[in-house]
Amino acid sequence: MSGNRYRGPVDRARRAVAANLRTIRTARGLTVAALADASGMGKATLSRIEAGQANPTLETLYALADALQVSWGTLVAEPPARTVHTTADDVPVLAGPVEARLLTQITGVPLLEGLEVRFPAGSRRESGAHPRGVVEHLFLISGRLRAGPLDAPEDLDSGDVLRFAADVPHVYEALDGEAARAVLLMTYPVISTGDRGSRAVQDI
Repeated sequence: MSGNRYRGPVDRARRAVAANLRTIRTARGLTVAALADASGMGKATLSRIEAGQANPTLETLYALADALQVSWGTLVAEPPARTVHTTADDVPVLAGPVEARLLTQITGVPLLEGLEVRFPAGSRRESGAHPRGVVEHLFLISGRLRAGPLDAPEDLDSGDVLRFAADVPHVYEALDGEAARAVLLMTYPVISTGDRGSRAVQDI
């Protein structure tokens, strides 16, 4: 996993880390020196990371995240959008003794359901809008799939990730005459209690 393939995603990740780090550190009321001390790294190194001039390792990001009391994904995530299609080649790879990719972020939801879904060859399914605030995170494992809001679906290749607000009509369609398979995570802002009605836990 070297060469030019990940240069663009790594550059984006570096810029995202720089912006997120400055924002969170400032919100915490910490100076660069204080955060450097809390995370066990040099002030000059931290300054270079905040300026977008360094590519921090996974271990460095964990040290900073722990010092700031946030997840490491919070440091590398780009600003959210209503629909986000991330191709397999565009997911930033953070290297060290191990390699990791941030596929998606899910925060502050009372219910998360995980489904393994198979889309038969030639199948097309249109789904109505889910309740307000429901978000789908789709990881395409194999095949090709058209998915997302009915008025603006995305074509996905194996390894791609799609996150979209599912409180609008949406569609799933297997492409190229072949079956597709995906893992689907659905986050709900309301927990259903059956006959007792539904209890609103959080409005996202």
